[in-house]
Amino acid sequence: MRKLFYISILVFTVVSCGKSNKPSKSVSIEPSEKILAEATNDFSIVLDDMKIEEEAEYMAYQHKYKLLTLKNDSLHMKELPWANVNKKFFKDHENDLGMEIVSKHDGKISKIAQPVGFGWAIGNEKHGKWEAVQKDSTNNNVANNNRRWRTSSTSSFFWLWMLSRRTTYRNDYNGYRSSYSAGRPYYGNRTSNGSYSYGTRSNYQSTNRRSFFNRRSQNTSRWNSLNSNSSRNSSRYSNSSSTRSRSGGTGK
Repeated sequence: MRKLFYISILVFTVVSCGKSNKPSKSVSIEPSEKILAEATNDFSIVLDDMKIEEEAEYMAYQHKYKLLTLKNDSLHMKELPWANVNKKFFKDHENDLGMEIVSKHDGKISKIAQPVGFGWAIGNEKHGKWEAVQKDSTNNNVANNNRRWRTSSTSSFFWLWMLSRRTTYRNDYNGYRSSYSAGRPYYGNRTSNGSYSYGTRSNYQSTNRRSFFNRRSQNTSRWNSLNSNSSRNSSRYSNSSSTRSRSGGTGK
């Protein structure tokens, strides 16, 4: 009986260690850094999806991006295939679904997660202007002195990506500017139920990206691996690039 007990403990330990201590696949350069090095036009990388694949020996942390390229006043979108990223980079951006994680506009590089367009379009007079808010039944909670952003581009695609269907108010943008100046990602205000305006924890993403949330809920053990203390990697390479870089924004 005692022998059976020790065997059970040994099996449990082996299985537990196998799940939590599998080495993660690593890459010599993050896909976003490769895009940054090769880009010739202004661009934004939007984190469109995330997943964790458990292989026989490794845990593979993967991102899927949409690449937004700005040419004159026209915005072009290219959907990129799944790509492995380093575990630390994945963990750094687990709350950034649907947000820009790397961008370059007007010679300024940003690696701080932010809502799409906040760093280079909203607040930039080349792309629109702030306008007074006329109160109606849809915005009763908006302060009298608040203003909202009106994109001036005639491109319907540009309007879509500049959140024309999610009104951006000046107070919200000011909150972004404060966070960005401090080198912090901006997710908007936290509600009483713990959700945010932007990113993985927002109601907007939970509604519009159901496939991601269904996949995550079905693979909780894989997501728990993000908090494992294993330092082993599947290659000799390590990621030397920072995921937090600051640059000046626009908007006055």
